[in-house]
Amino acid sequence: MKLDREAKRKTIADLRKYPDWIVRIECQGLGGEPATLGGYWEENFINRDSRHSIIEDSIVYDEEIKRKIFAIERVFDRLKKDSTRKEIIRLRYLLPDNTVEDICEILEIPQSTYFYFQNSTLINFARALGHIN
Repeated sequence: MKLDREAKRKTIADLRKYPDWIVRIECQGLGGEPATLGGYWEENFINRDSRHSIIEDSIVYDEEIKRKIFAIERVFDRLKKDSTRKEIIRLRYLLPDNTVEDICEILEIPQSTYFYFQNSTLINFARALGHIN
């Protein structure tokens, strides 16, 4: 199976936001802006209905974040401990500033193996996050 461009983009965006989501959930109620995430405005957060307050919308958004955190953590738990797939996702999306070349050098794998493992693992995350069926 191959991910379409939009599902891949959404999955990667969710994985990159995961560390900030953890901080957001752990620091709730400490006076931060309810609609900000990791220091920037979240692109999908819109107060769509004037009958709802931004606080209500923020609570709904936080519930969605919790669901996505749960999904990401369950997929990570299913990956074998110290597996190449787990390390690729961790190094590429959860830790900043790692290039494909750096990761291949660290893991001592060719780029073709990197892309094979990356794509197959992204499919697992996309399915768990609801971006594909």
